[in-house]
Amino acid sequence: MPGLRHRVRIAAMQILFEVDATDHPLDVVMERRLEEESFGPEGKLFLQHLVFGVWEQRLHLDYIIEEAAPNWPVDQMPGVDKAVLRLALFELLIDRVEHTPPRAVINEAVELAKHFGSDNSSRFVNGVLGSVVQRYV
Repeated sequence: MPGLRHRVRIAAMQILFEVDATDHPLDVVMERRLEEESFGPEGKLFLQHLVFGVWEQRLHLDYIIEEAAPNWPVDQMPGVDKAVLRLALFELLIDRVEHTPPRAVINEAVELAKHFGSDNSSRFVNGVLGSVVQRYV
């Protein structure tokens, strides 16, 4: 199951990145991605839960990011970093369904940032999430 959840989180981050960076409709991007991937019913539900949950809560999540990283306005933040942080913060603070342990959420976010972000993304993501966990979790 960890392999599936990792793949779903990658897809969720990429969907959130695309929708935030373009004016593509969320449901269209989601359907395209589900056609490209074979997640099975459980993976599909997890992907929809993450993406729609993050997107619905993005203003609240952005507020938390700006509180934890006041020198980095969310609208000037690299898109990958923003998508990874939104996804991780949703899982840490808002998601009441999955109950993923905080350490697992942070480790996954750091891995996504290392793989898809810039050279500094993983340290930045780890720092923001560490600050948020100290404050809220």
